[in-house]
Parts: sequence; structure tokens; C-alpha cells
Amino acid sequence: MPEKDEESVEETIQVINFRLGKDEFGIDIGSVKEIIRVENITHIPEAPSFIHGLANLRGQIIPVLDLASQFGLTGKEESTVNARIIVTELDHQLVGMLVDEVPGVLKIAEENIESTPELIQNEIKRDYIKGVGKLDKRLIILLDLKKTLAPHEVEELSKMK
Repeated sequence: MPEKDEESVEETIQVINFRLGKDEFGIDIGSVKEIIRVENITHIPEAPSFIHGLANLRGQIIPVLDLASQFGLTGKEESTVNARIIVTELDHQLVGMLVDEVPGVLKIAEENIESTPELIQNEIKRDYIKGVGKLDKRLIILLDLKKTLAPHEVEELSKMK
């Protein structure tokens, strides 16, 4: 019986790809509960700046975070027909993340993921950027959603339960 050559299996990760303005981001597919269309978001007077409002998810009220303002991205357009809410769980609470578009799922080879440049890590002072994925000529900023909020923001969010 001939010996099998050991084939190198290229490790890949699957990420949900989303856009905020012209920038592309990716989050681990396992951290996403569901993706929903933006229906009615109720704005809350005097809510923390990172909270866009509240949404009704099949009878359950969830806070919706404004990722663009959280990341300091300016020039964000008003909600479009492509806008979506990515539902995830933060600190044992369902939370929606408002994004401009969710084109789909991407597979990125681990060898095409580079660590965040040190200058950016020092400037951001948060570790929610896990790395940068290279896919063809595109750069996908890979995020750890659980770290997008500062501890005091998570605390404010937990008060909304």
C-alpha cells in the first residue's frame, strides 16, 4: 500500500464581513447570534454616546450600539437599505451592533492574517483589533467584539438589563 504524503492543510477562519462607511471589518462567525434588518430603532434620551437606541428582537428589547461612533469613524451616512444589526452577546446580554452593510461570510487563511501594527495598538489603547486580514487586494480589520466596549461602558450597558 503506498504511503500517503502528508498534505499541508491550510488553516482558515470564517468571519462575518461588515462595512462601516468604506472600511471593512470582520468578526468571528461563532460570536454572531444572528443578523437582522434595521427596522425601528427607538432612541433613548440621555443615553450613553455609544448606544444608538433600542430594538425589538421578537419581543425582547436589546440595546443597539453605534459601532461607527464607537470607533470614531466620521462621515457615516444615515441608515440605508443595506444597513443591518449584528446580534451578539456581551457580558451575558444580547446586544445589537449597527453596521452599514453585511456582504457575507469570508474565509481567510491564517497565514494571511497579520498582527495589528504597533503604532495603531498604542494609539487606540484598546485591544479590540485582533489583526488585519489580507484577502486579494482588500484589508479586513478583524475585531474582538467583546472588547469593543471599555469596562465602564460594559457596566453602563448592564444597567440596561
